[in-house]
Amino acid sequence: MNTRPRLLPSFVGIVAGYYVHLGIYHMMLTGSCSTPAALGETPCPPGTGKYFAYVFVGILVAMGSIFAGGSWLAFGAIFAGVGAGAIRAGLAENAPDGSGWYWWFGGIFLLTPLTMLVSLPFVGLKRLRATRLLSQGQEAIGTVLSIEDTGVTVNQNPRVRMRFRIEPNDGITPPWEAVKTATVSRVQLPRVGDRYPVWFDPSNRDQWMFARDDALEALKAQPSLRKIVELAKQGARPGIPGPPPDTVVQELNRLNELHLTGKITPEEFASRTAALLRGTPA
Repeated sequence: MNTRPRLLPSFVGIVAGYYVHLGIYHMMLTGSCSTPAALGETPCPPGTGKYFAYVFVGILVAMGSIFAGGSWLAFGAIFAGVGAGAIRAGLAENAPDGSGWYWWFGGIFLLTPLTMLVSLPFVGLKRLRATRLLSQGQEAIGTVLSIEDTGVTVNQNPRVRMRFRIEPNDGITPPWEAVKTATVSRVQLPRVGDRYPVWFDPSNRDQWMFARDDALEALKAQPSLRKIVELAKQGARPGIPGPPPDTVVQELNRLNELHLTGKITPEEFASRTAALLRGTPA
């Protein structure tokens, strides 16, 4: 799902959500009915069919808007439409008896868009930090030393805890190890030995980010970032000779297995992986 909503798909998704709201509102006030009505059944009032269409077509259009770039705005519009329609029906003067549950129903659906709105400031701050690191941070290559599954999934994608060896490209700043927890694609899972472009704040090395596979092509298209992306994709470690990449990957995987099974201590694992990446005997 695109995290930067496009204007037109977002607008279409919001309009679709409004029509979903209209449909839900009128359908709830109408209640159970049948067309054509059999003996003993309540006939549907004239025009009821269009409100069914509002809900059905509105959801389809909003879903299409999501994939067209409307992202979370179009997604939230669906839930907001259902929630607002239900609550509005509960407030109507001609609401049927026992319509108090409309409030609960509508409130549950409104929780999703409200949660999105509350999280916007945090998402904005995270994006600002990422933009600042890209423009002002120092470049480095991050090599994955170990990967642990956290047991958490987001949209069926796992969150993993990755330990990196970060090697700055200036040839002066010494390398160090750092841990980052991230949501990764289930179809592009990172592996021990993978290398990624890294940007960090020289004054605070705890502030750093790495570019995941889904962002590498976009970054590669930017001339100012192309070099660091190419270095990472080629497995380069500027100024640091070492064994061939496939040998490094195999040995890192072996050391990671020994560490996970408790056959070597964390201290021994750290020293041996550092020696391996320096190109000295482990």
